[in-house]
Amino acid sequence: MNKKNISTSISYNTSKAISKLPPHMFGANLEHIGEAIYNNGIWSETIKNRKFCGPDKLVWNNALKSDHLDFGVVQPWKSYNPSGKHVMYAHSNYEYIVKGNETKNRYGSGKQSQYISIRKKSVIKRGIQQNLKINNINDTHTFTIVLKGKGQKVFISIGEIKFSIISKKNWSEFKKNIKFKSSNSSKKLSISILDKDIYIANCSLMPKDTIFGFRKDISEMIKKWRPSYIRWPGGNFLSGYNWINGIGNKNYRLPYYDFAWHSWESNDVGTDEFMQWCEYIGSEPMITVNTGNGTVEEATSWIEYCTGDNKTKYGKLRISNGRKKPYNLKTIFVGNEMFGGWQIGHTDAKTYAKTYDDFVKKIKKINNQLKFIVVGCPVDHFGHWNEIVLKNIKEQADQISVHYYSIRTEKDKIHPHYKTRYLPTIAASTEVEIMLDRTIKEIKRYTKKNIDIAFDEWNTYVEAHHPYYIENYNIADALYAASLLHACLNRSHIIKNTGIYHLINVMGNYRIKGNKIWKTPTTLVLELLAKFHKGDILKIKVKSDTIASPKLGKQPSYTNVKLIDAACSNIENQTCISLVNKSPNKKIIVKLPKYKKIIENYVINGNSPTDLNTELDRNKIKIKKNIIKFLDYSAILLPHSFNLIVLKH
Repeated sequence: MNKKNISTSISYNTSKAISKLPPHMFGANLEHIGEAIYNNGIWSETIKNRKFCGPDKLVWNNALKSDHLDFGVVQPWKSYNPSGKHVMYAHSNYEYIVKGNETKNRYGSGKQSQYISIRKKSVIKRGIQQNLKINNINDTHTFTIVLKGKGQKVFISIGEIKFSIISKKNWSEFKKNIKFKSSNSSKKLSISILDKDIYIANCSLMPKDTIFGFRKDISEMIKKWRPSYIRWPGGNFLSGYNWINGIGNKNYRLPYYDFAWHSWESNDVGTDEFMQWCEYIGSEPMITVNTGNGTVEEATSWIEYCTGDNKTKYGKLRISNGRKKPYNLKTIFVGNEMFGGWQIGHTDAKTYAKTYDDFVKKIKKINNQLKFIVVGCPVDHFGHWNEIVLKNIKEQADQISVHYYSIRTEKDKIHPHYKTRYLPTIAASTEVEIMLDRTIKEIKRYTKKNIDIAFDEWNTYVEAHHPYYIENYNIADALYAASLLHACLNRSHIIKNTGIYHLINVMGNYRIKGNKIWKTPTTLVLELLAKFHKGDILKIKVKSDTIASPKLGKQPSYTNVKLIDAACSNIENQTCISLVNKSPNKKIIVKLPKYKKIIENYVINGNSPTDLNTELDRNKIKIKKNIIKFLDYSAILLPHSFNLIVLKH
């Protein structure tokens, strides 16, 4: 690359369209994983492990120390005024809030409660406690607790708020609205008694001002982007999920162990919460039915619950749960990554094809207006999966799914430093284009059916690892995302769906830490693309110099990466052009077709190609309006930048 400014050009014809903008081109995923939903995620619950799941505190190495008095208290809860003489704790699997047909409490069933027993009466209250961080300290909160006792007083303390309730001999739910007087967001919660014993099934502290239980602050932020759809509940989580356990009163839903992500699921976010939240933010909900350990009957009853009327069994059940109107469910994913050994219930392609046919055939009897997405794989590395599936499915398939993550170095012993991976990252979109073109050829080769592509999981994947899967996405990742979406827009005759993985925290568009929320640079790109690309997607030609990228991890080197890529749309003689300047340090002059007027323009870049937003500097990278310089129908693009221009022809 020489030191002079590099010149290039783009051209298009407003009368030559690839397709109409697909309605699902800028979607996202929401999965039960890490801190995406619970414990610092999008869900409003303040109390951690409110349903007392998982292990007690390990005390074997400290048996002679004072902390052994916590034995029997479920983490992260701790004992409150412990005394081996006066109080005993146990993690009970004998008394639990819902009694089913099982005679044994099988691992992962969630049939358990926190037991507190006063062995010797004293004047000191004893029980359990945990430290809380209140995100919305000025909001009215609702505290609930479900327990059974012997008619004694149960004392509740939440910071400066103190009150008591009278236990009952049967499982009972108690509720109280509270308003904090102190502005200190750090509070201590304690639950205690003076005599006898109690079992606690669960407790909760949530602000009243939520969006169906989801945090209002992050919901409002997502609403401004409004993903075209949100796919739920997964992802790998899906293949162990039974929807019927996630409806009705949240306090009477059993938690359970999620074997996909090796964590406990509180089961607070279910169908009604998700569907109504999607309505609020203006995104179309898409659900994935469980073909892992799930059954056809589970799938059909779920569809009936979502879309059935008051004449159907599960439609009536939805109505009894407070939702009269059917949900706006249009598209169903039939399973997730069933080719992979990491997937619960994974199988071979021929078996999956039969399963797919069975599910679709019976779902269509419940609702014949739905569209269906069949499980596919990228560049067919999994036993000729795409070929066998496409040749064997007989029922309707509107789209075949593709998942792809670039810069896969997460399992390498040494992660590449973020400052050294700029060129490989911006070049990774070339890899995506190769994969998409090969997948398109596979579809044409192996089936005569009109099947489109759902590119419903994509992102870069560098440092993410269990259990939080955090990535610190920077300008390079944003430019990769823009180039990837350009590739999809320019193939929109067959690519009708894209969904970034993930929405919150976990490889997420949005990051949350307490009451602080910030967007990644990728989020800003998605906001602009979704807002301004409308109407017809035009064929666009780009003339540009190229750049080479080095080999990184599993990604090969690329020698002919165009420095400029672009996409273009047009509606009513108003044209939107989005462009990426991949040069790390050079401005590039782009010659545009003649136009009448520049309406507005936007830029996303940084002082460095590795700049990013952080908890301490949440707005370091932001959308800048009307700063692009134009000269003689040419735009001067800043280094390492995403640019969007709206003009009138």
